[in-house]
Amino acid sequence: MSLLASLLWAWVALHVFSAIISAFLYARQRQPEYAAFAGVAVALGLYCAASASFTAAPTQALAARARDVQTLAGALGFAAYVLFGWVLLGRPRAVLVRAVLVASAIISTLALTGVFLDPARPMRWASQLPWAYPYRDVAPTPALLALSVVALLFGVGVLMQLGPLARRRAEARLLWIAIALTVGGWIHDVVLRVARVQGLYLTEHLSSLGGLVVSYLLLDRFVQTANALTQRTLELRHRYDELQHVQGELVKKEQLAAVGELSAVIAHEVRNPLAVLKNAVAGLRREKLGDEDRATLLQVLDEESDRLNRLVRDLLTYARPVEPQWSTIDLGELVRGALGVARKDPVVSMTNVDVEIEVDGVEGTIEGDKDLLQRVFANIVANAMQAMPEGAS
Repeated sequence: MSLLASLLWAWVALHVFSAIISAFLYARQRQPEYAAFAGVAVALGLYCAASASFTAAPTQALAARARDVQTLAGALGFAAYVLFGWVLLGRPRAVLVRAVLVASAIISTLALTGVFLDPARPMRWASQLPWAYPYRDVAPTPALLALSVVALLFGVGVLMQLGPLARRRAEARLLWIAIALTVGGWIHDVVLRVARVQGLYLTEHLSSLGGLVVSYLLLDRFVQTANALTQRTLELRHRYDELQHVQGELVKKEQLAAVGELSAVIAHEVRNPLAVLKNAVAGLRREKLGDEDRATLLQVLDEESDRLNRLVRDLLTYARPVEPQWSTIDLGELVRGALGVARKDPVVSMTNVDVEIEVDGVEGTIEGDKDLLQRVFANIVANAMQAMPEGAS
């Protein structure tokens, strides 16, 4: 294998790698420019592979067939570049892009039929240069020459259209360089073939360099996107920390508000018994106090002390987490026990309420915490009895 063929196959490997990476990036990010550049890389790889086969072709017929594949790859690459520019920059117009895609499909089909080359007419070189390569080239048909002129004019037009945009945007500038390299190589090769001068064809090499420029463009966009995502992630993390801080402050304020409300309730509940206790103590200090009055005041002291003790117990019960102790409970025993606990309340004991318990026909046992359930029913019974100070049943 010649040095030139080895270089061309190296370009093929590079383009295949670029196509795989672009397809992978498209699969991850679903951005159309990666899919478009994958098409560019495939077309450039096919063109370089055809060029490598052309340089090593042992017969004129095989050289012509390699040239046909070159024409097909050139049409596909041209359309892929136009599509890439439209996806990346919005240029040229969509109507023109569709026309280029249709023309590319037609040219590719015609290239496979061999209408652009005449294998029976080998190229006759006007001169032999010292650095020339011994190609087995064939003469192009007028159709290929006309197609080459149209493609060159279109390429120059694209460069002129991208010119103003390239001066403002780095992406357009890099794409302009890539297309200019490809168009320059194509012009060089067309001149060689028209003038029948044997020399080194440059389209495959300059277009490959253009592909590297576009690869750098996409890599730079990928890095910028990654940096933007990183920056956005940091901003969101900072916002999240701020929200956590604000939420913590709100929780503290809510807790303080709850403590304030609870303090007000406690103060109200404690103030009344304390006032009663203070009055009772003041009464006990009187020198002339009968035994009956003394007994009444002592009973008041005992009742209010029990009331304060019950208040403290309820607060501790509320603040302390409760672990239910499950057991089998007899319903009748539970209700009777709750009634007994309720009657121990001094306020309840002073009421004239008759309580009748009916548990006939009710299931005998349940599962639960006996102490907690007894406390619940005792509170219900006590509240009900306190609500009937005149007495009832």
